[in-house]
Amino acid sequence: MPASDGVDALVSDVARLGGVGTEGRGPLPSSEYAHPSTSRRPGNTLHFTMSSNDPTRFRRGAPRPMADDEPARNSLRVWVLAWPTIVGFGAQTLVRFADFVMVGGLGPEALAAVGLGGQVYWLVQAVANLVPTGLAAVIARSVGAGDFSRCDAAFRQAILLSTVLAIATTLIGLPFTDAVIALYGVEPAVVSMGGDYMYWMLWGSLPFSLSFVFGGASRAAGDVRTPLYVGLVVNVLNIGLNWVLIYGNLGAPALGVAGAAMASTIAMFAQVVIFFWLWLAGRFVIKPYGGSFRPDRALCTRLLMIGYPAAIEQLLFHVGLLGFQRIMSLYGTAAIAAYNVGAQILSLSFIPGIGFSTAATTLVGQFLGEGSPEAASRAGWQATTGAVVSMSLIGLLILAFARPLAMIFSDDLEVVELTIDFIWILGAVQPLMAIEFAVGGSLRGAGDTFYPMLTVFIGLFLGRLIPAAVAGVLLGAPLQLVWCALIGDYAMKATLLIRRFRGERWKTIEA
Repeated sequence: MPASDGVDALVSDVARLGGVGTEGRGPLPSSEYAHPSTSRRPGNTLHFTMSSNDPTRFRRGAPRPMADDEPARNSLRVWVLAWPTIVGFGAQTLVRFADFVMVGGLGPEALAAVGLGGQVYWLVQAVANLVPTGLAAVIARSVGAGDFSRCDAAFRQAILLSTVLAIATTLIGLPFTDAVIALYGVEPAVVSMGGDYMYWMLWGSLPFSLSFVFGGASRAAGDVRTPLYVGLVVNVLNIGLNWVLIYGNLGAPALGVAGAAMASTIAMFAQVVIFFWLWLAGRFVIKPYGGSFRPDRALCTRLLMIGYPAAIEQLLFHVGLLGFQRIMSLYGTAAIAAYNVGAQILSLSFIPGIGFSTAATTLVGQFLGEGSPEAASRAGWQATTGAVVSMSLIGLLILAFARPLAMIFSDDLEVVELTIDFIWILGAVQPLMAIEFAVGGSLRGAGDTFYPMLTVFIGLFLGRLIPAAVAGVLLGAPLQLVWCALIGDYAMKATLLIRRFRGERWKTIEA
């Protein structure tokens, strides 16, 4: 599956995130989850235990970590939940690498087209994917409170809502793909290829949205391996289809940029088919028995009320990114290509950030659900520490190998040199990006989705776009100075998010 395009579009995956399940044991009875148990016999409570073969499974009779647990144990929970997501998104990033490397052989115009087409696609997906954000908060809180019937109901309503929204956004977006790309003042070749890329990606909106629902529900319930395993299978398929459709191997036509989008769309359909098969076979963390797809107005409203700020956040975010790329278009196709290549290379450091964000979302929601706000706070800060350390270390490693990494994607000397410059600038803000990942994930797990939206608006528009526009449009400054606006963006967001999480307001929000 393709990761997000652009500097930080992977941030949008924070609230939608792998598989502790029934592997090796067969499906549990319909009255139980694979993780956690829903047995409600008198005196039989839900507990959490670490075990050698399944470190995140809820079991009966073992001590469950509460607010007074040792920090080391809760820190272990963070890592246990984070690592499958890290591996899964690592594999996803490699697929995106494959997309860019294979497309890079077609020239800078193709790289720019994939970058712009992908950004517009993600702008459309922001609307269709507002549901998984609300679902993650509701399921995590319900699991913590032991209310598993609400998990089932929320999951079904999320499938229903996501289907409607995905179909609507697809039908609205399809006629305007070329026209939207043309708004950015790029060369005709980039408009044509970018429009083709966006067109075929839009056909995958429905399976993409439903996959987010399945993955988000699984992770929010604490099952972080199932999406990992499914994703690994689908990623292999995606890379194989790239090789066939981009270059025309095995008798297929050489479709170039459009082939990359087709490969991703086919892989998305395969992924959602696997998820539905697991669910209907009783091998998913949420069971298919006894529920209904009849619209539940109250629950749908709750999912949308939690999710809409995240959707607006993503709309603002991607509008801002496209505005940033519009400013860069003043510097030519090589500048846009370098920006997207550099962001793709730095996405290697985003991977642990997404993992720790997922862990924070899950644990904060579950601890709040069981009435342990201090444990929720501690889990959020532990996830933040892990994200800052890991992203900073990987960022330093990328800086050390910036040139050879840039040369993998393009043999155009101008693109390579600009990519190296961009890597150094974005690399400087890795600790700040880590804070946005982890603290933002913590707040979303608590159902506090409005404040992260506000920080995106302030950081992206006041910290990035306005300074970039002044530097690039009014002053005609060097491209590198325009890119330095990223520093102000992430500094503002990190400061605001830390201030919010240090307060008490997020601990009292209902989900």
